[in-house]
Amino acid sequence: MIVERFDCDVFSGETRIARIAPVVDALRQSCGQDGDMMTDLSWFVSRTVLWGNIPIVVLLKQHGVPVAAVLFYGRKVLGFPTGVIKGGNRSGDGVVIAPPDQRLPALHAASKRMLAKPWIHTVLASVRSESGQDAADAARTGCSWQGRDVSTHLSLEGGFEGLLSRIRPRSRRNYRYFRRRAERELGLVFVPSLQPDQAVQAVQDLHAVSMYPVPRPRAMRLEAAIRATPGSFAMGVRDPAAGWLSYVSGWRQPGATFVEWQLNHREHEAVSLSTVMRTCILEHEAARGVPEIVFVGGTSPALGRYCAPAHCLDLLVARHGMSGFIVKQLLTRLRPQSQLGMILRGTLQQPAAGAGADEA
Repeated sequence: MIVERFDCDVFSGETRIARIAPVVDALRQSCGQDGDMMTDLSWFVSRTVLWGNIPIVVLLKQHGVPVAAVLFYGRKVLGFPTGVIKGGNRSGDGVVIAPPDQRLPALHAASKRMLAKPWIHTVLASVRSESGQDAADAARTGCSWQGRDVSTHLSLEGGFEGLLSRIRPRSRRNYRYFRRRAERELGLVFVPSLQPDQAVQAVQDLHAVSMYPVPRPRAMRLEAAIRATPGSFAMGVRDPAAGWLSYVSGWRQPGATFVEWQLNHREHEAVSLSTVMRTCILEHEAARGVPEIVFVGGTSPALGRYCAPAHCLDLLVARHGMSGFIVKQLLTRLRPQSQLGMILRGTLQQPAAGAGADEA
């Protein structure tokens, strides 16, 4: 990895970030990322604020010229900053705006810049690995790191039947059986395009009884944020007698449909709602001629095995000294299954010998 030197300016909060939006948009265009909704500042800020965190943008310059931007968020608990900064979603998207070969150096430089602030002790970021060299480059930064396979992009080449021909016979039978049973025997109805009032009602019905419950205020804000996204859509499965049982939403852009959020009623798993909804959306989007489905943040292992192979790196940069040591020990013991805890436990990749943690 070529070690680059950057001058870094940090912008936090909605107002300050809005002022640099034209600069960041120009960077997205020059780096070929203007079609990536997850690096759009409006999208990034809306999702960050929604989860009660602090949006942060680090603008990196060389010779006074902006060359990259890194999108972080400051974690808050009960309204108070924790000193932990994170970047990227579970599949490593939406964190760095830069040419592919400069994304890892830019991310590392921005992480070190954040640690210069006295109230920050830990930076954890996930970024897509663009090549096999990235792991070696990550080791040379001196950071703690781990590599993961991620599953986000599912090809619909050949339409729905083409997809079925590529999956295992048992899964193929399940897709056909559960949807047919849901519609013919149980009377469930797939609604491919929800009106705003229907989407609101579906979220109101499901947010507290889904497999992964979401508090009502946050659920309603997320529904509104998705609806405000350009190209947004919402679909659902309902029981005419019992109301909404499944809801899925996201956005469409040329070449792909992005699935951001799904809610399934946990008390109706005998119907296999997840399989029914998955079959409905895949068949519907394939019929529309959509080339691929992108699952924001990844999808289940059952469907992930049919997605295009992709890799992600998790990087952990912590403050030197006692505070960094204490944080690492607490995370290892108290939250062993968290992303931070997993990096610090058995999946930890050790820095290369002689690597300096202060390289940028």
